[in-house]
Amino acid sequence: MTVRKRIMLLIVGTGLVSGFLFSGVVFYEFIEQSFRLLDSMLEEEAYKVIELLEHEKGQPNLHIDDGYWIVIYDRQSSEVIFRSNLADFVRLPSVKPSSAVTIRDVVVNDASGKSKVEAFRLRAFPVFLGDKDYIVQVGRSLGKVEEEIRELVWGIPLGLIFSVLILILISHFITGKILKPISQMKDLARDISEKNLEQRLPVNEQGDEFNELAMTINQMLDRLQYSFMRQRNFLFDTSHELKTPLATIRLAIGEISSSDMDSLSPSIRDNLLRLNNQVLRMERLVKDLLDMSSLETLSGLDLKPVHLTELLSALIEDYQLLSDARSIMMEVNLPENLWVKGDEEKLRRAFSNLLDNAIKYNEDGGQIVIRAKREVTETAVIVVIIENTGPGVPEEDLPKVFDQFYRVEKSRSLDYGGSGLGLSIVKRIIELHKGKVDIESKPGVRTRVIVRLPGYNTR
Repeated sequence: MTVRKRIMLLIVGTGLVSGFLFSGVVFYEFIEQSFRLLDSMLEEEAYKVIELLEHEKGQPNLHIDDGYWIVIYDRQSSEVIFRSNLADFVRLPSVKPSSAVTIRDVVVNDASGKSKVEAFRLRAFPVFLGDKDYIVQVGRSLGKVEEEIRELVWGIPLGLIFSVLILILISHFITGKILKPISQMKDLARDISEKNLEQRLPVNEQGDEFNELAMTINQMLDRLQYSFMRQRNFLFDTSHELKTPLATIRLAIGEISSSDMDSLSPSIRDNLLRLNNQVLRMERLVKDLLDMSSLETLSGLDLKPVHLTELLSALIEDYQLLSDARSIMMEVNLPENLWVKGDEEKLRRAFSNLLDNAIKYNEDGGQIVIRAKREVTETAVIVVIIENTGPGVPEEDLPKVFDQFYRVEKSRSLDYGGSGLGLSIVKRIIELHKGKVDIESKPGVRTRVIVRLPGYNTR
């Protein structure tokens, strides 16, 4: 569950519990207030009856509201001296003076003979008029009160449901506002990589927790950038310093090899050849390291129109001798006038690495297919496909082949002098040209590298 959903759930849950408790208090107070109001009305009606009784000199000729159930007793003789119209249709038990009761399941028979069951609130008041002692019992139906209670019982859940919906909308808006800085930080942090570590999260002046988080992340990025720069400078400086001693060693080996080799023992000659091969391999590795370091520091290129068809044709012609030496057939299908906008030397290096790999990691008597095409899309895209037979790349290794120093098979790469930087250099060059490179492979069948570059219209 996301943080936003948890915050929304917390807000809605808190609001629902608070609303439920508040509704319970309101419901209780409403019932109590309704009975207090009804008791007040009964008391008011009782005193009204007393005043009328006093005005009529104790005569039972009283005109009473038909909504009230009233019975007046002579306390001494228990004789009923007055009964209201409603009391003729409803039989209610006597209650103690100065008390109040609620009587339910009362059968009410009206003048038409119809009956219904209702509840009554009944109170009894002692009355003294001169030397007479009376008891006035006053009652009233609870039909309206219970109807209002039923409406309240239905209204409270509906109100809670409505309040929950309102809370969901409000909490969705509030959490969006609260988590907006986090979302912005996430988007910015996602865009930051080793190629643009100079970017930083914006810091405001409010001094809140989000501001502290942004400052902490920026400090972490400062440390990462410093570490990356030190590592990059170390590789560059080390590679640069290794060039001179390696060149000196290679020249010394060449001078020794150019002398009379017959005077040397066979073991010394073998060691010289192995040493010469290792020095050549180290020189290639140093050159790749320098190239990779320089490419990583670049943020853009000086792009110019490049005739890609001519560039690829020239490279294929250069590698034709190497493929013929191993009886590898090269099938070429390049349309005329394929143009891209880029750096010609860097593109030459990228496709040279791909052709070199296609020959190195092929089988004798194998095949290489080189073809290109122009895709018809909203933006012109030139697609170059270099496919070769050979052992291929296992599926689990495909996502890693463009990583620096990664080798699918270490022993085989060492035999061919591989450094593990060739495809990394290719990927970086293509990315600097706003392109994309992918690799597909079926082990034991073929390996295919697909390069996509933005096209350029010479017209």
